[in-house]
Amino acid sequence: MNRFDLTSRLVKKLKNEAVIGGIGNTNFDLWTAGQRAQNFYMLGSMGLAVPIGLGVALAQPERRTFVLEGDGSLLMQLGALATNAGAAAPNFVHLLFKNNVYHTSGAQEIPGGEGVDFVLMAKGAGYREAFAVREVAELERRLPHILTATGPLLVELHTTLADKTPMTAGMGTPFAQQVETLRQKLLTLDAAR
Repeated sequence: MNRFDLTSRLVKKLKNEAVIGGIGNTNFDLWTAGQRAQNFYMLGSMGLAVPIGLGVALAQPERRTFVLEGDGSLLMQLGALATNAGAAAPNFVHLLFKNNVYHTSGAQEIPGGEGVDFVLMAKGAGYREAFAVREVAELERRLPHILTATGPLLVELHTTLADKTPMTAGMGTPFAQQVETLRQKLLTLDAAR
């Protein structure tokens, strides 16, 4: 499955849900799929998508919170699985893109590679539900459940490598400009309150 395609499918279904885009390609895909005021784009903070997402879910319990993160990033903060399970935020959904590599920096294999079972780890930590999705048709079938199920929920999405990464090709708008654009939009939203 293609990570950008999966991200785009999710974004098209969202209304007011918060989305935390983990560092690297996950973040770039979220930005490209459609900017929303409810999106948070992470830069320079590998492994922190889950803790930030949990903070949002706990601070705004009426808002469903999605964390989009790569498998290499989650490996940087495995303890977050137990923290999430202990917090038991019913509005927390963890979408994990599993391609078995640190993709953004050059596709180096993650420790354990294909043998790492994040579903088993999440269940062992105490997530309410965790499952893997390997085919787009299965995702389409499960998407209504993913959008409404009581969390914490982890969905391990098996993805292919992207054709382009920031290390292999220019990705459109420079990040400094993207960050400034986002900052200006947030200031405008704050001023309107």
